[in-house]
Amino acid sequence: MRPHLMLSLTTLASTTFAQSATLLYNFTSSTAIENSALRPNGHLLLTTFNKGRLYTLNPSTPNPQAELVTALPGATAICGITAIDTDKFAIVGGVRGSYHYDNETLYTVDFSKNAANPIVNIVAHIPDADMLNGMASLPLQPHIVLIADSRLGSLFRVDTLTGISKNVFTNLALAASTNASIPIGINGLKIIGDNVYFTNSALNIFGKIPVSDDGKRFGRVEIIARLSADTSGSDWDDFIIDASGTAYIAQPENALARVTPDGVYSVVAGGSDTLDLIGPTSVQLAPGGKVAYVTTRGGEIGGYTYGGQVVAVKLG
Repeated sequence: MRPHLMLSLTTLASTTFAQSATLLYNFTSSTAIENSALRPNGHLLLTTFNKGRLYTLNPSTPNPQAELVTALPGATAICGITAIDTDKFAIVGGVRGSYHYDNETLYTVDFSKNAANPIVNIVAHIPDADMLNGMASLPLQPHIVLIADSRLGSLFRVDTLTGISKNVFTNLALAASTNASIPIGINGLKIIGDNVYFTNSALNIFGKIPVSDDGKRFGRVEIIARLSADTSGSDWDDFIIDASGTAYIAQPENALARVTPDGVYSVVAGGSDTLDLIGPTSVQLAPGGKVAYVTTRGGEIGGYTYGGQVVAVKLG
């Protein structure tokens, strides 16, 4: 058996990162970061698979440190996160099983009244869901969110004011194939204008779906990009879209991918044989759009085990 060693932040930053990627923080435990959001003050919020814990991190400080915000009650893992008001976020989580979650719950965490002691509320239980993942709020009605269900190949619509939830859209393009080795279909989710953008991890596709302002009606699925055979198995995860419509996608084959609006794919940073990014899970853009903050779940490379990371990647 190969030895396992949790490397320190100093070791990683000084010996393994390319000039385009700078390690800001890594957990010294096996904590996996699942998703992220950017607060108005520029701080990152990090959802984790660690006892339902939500962390915050200021990426602009010289030595950023992850600080615990709260542990969401009734959840062992928290996944999708999206802003629903100024400095107020919806977060979905539950009790993690094997490609299934029990007690699927939607929470709100509100920093607007007291940033040091945010208000945490349970707004909805979603019993019909199987494995909720990425989430996004509607641009014109941000109190309403759409949440991806990776196992059902569906979108759930949840009103954070009333707690009413409903499966509003199901499609084969959002599902995993029956013989998928990792049965995770729709994963990342963003809403830009009148389109829902998504990744499908099992099918390795990035696409969009027209959506009505109220999130109740959907158009035809359009595939923007599909990984070729030589890059299959990369399992696209969460992503961000910049002002030009270009998507930056966390690709757990240890890379950050770029997909232009016309579907041209390229690798921005990392790669299967580098340590720049180890299991990327989500992406946020720093103000100005020239730097991407990439989170990772961590993992093992070359006999070494790494905790979840926050990495700054220069875009150019």
